[in-house]
This record gives sequence, structure tokens and C-alpha cells, in this order.
Amino acid sequence: MPQAISCYQDSANAKDIDAYMACFTPYAEMIDVSRAFNGTDSIRAWALREVIPGGDTFAHRKILERQEGYAKTEVNWLSWIVHYSYWWNEEDQITRMSLQYAD
Repeated sequence: MPQAISCYQDSANAKDIDAYMACFTPYAEMIDVSRAFNGTDSIRAWALREVIPGGDTFAHRKILERQEGYAKTEVNWLSWIVHYSYWWNEEDQITRMSLQYAD
């Protein structure tokens, strides 16, 4: 699994907000279905409300697409199956993410 994705999964499972935020660049963008959160302050506030409390339920099921610096995965989250798309830089930090309901 790409390092950026492992970082996200491991820190969410650990419910560790500092490790979670270290997965992102300072100007990262998070798209949660139709809501956009830009920059680490916005992502941190969202994550503390909506990710970290249920982080131990997060598990990647499989990689659906993969290219250099990008992957789309199928994920178990709480009681849902969702698609997470990740874009990352050369340092394996997430620059952009999109979380969408699975079809």
C-alpha cells in the first residue's frame, strides 16, 4: 500500500490527530462528498469532529485504481463502504483527498 495511504489508515485507526495531520501537506484539500476543507486548520477541525472519534472502524478493502501519486481505494468506514481517492507528493504527503459513497 502506498505510504500516504498507510499513514492515513494507521493514524485514523490509532485516533491520533497529530499523526493524522502529519499525513497532509499544509495546503491540502479534503473533499468529503460535497464539502471541501482546505488547509490543515480546516482539515484538523473536520477530522476531530468526524474522523477521529470513529477512526478505529477505518479499513481499506482494496485498491481500485493506481497511478504514480494517485490511488482510489474501497474502504470500510463505520457501517458504510466508501471510495477514497488520494493524491500525494514526492514526500508521500497527501495533497488532496476525495471521500465519496460507493456506487
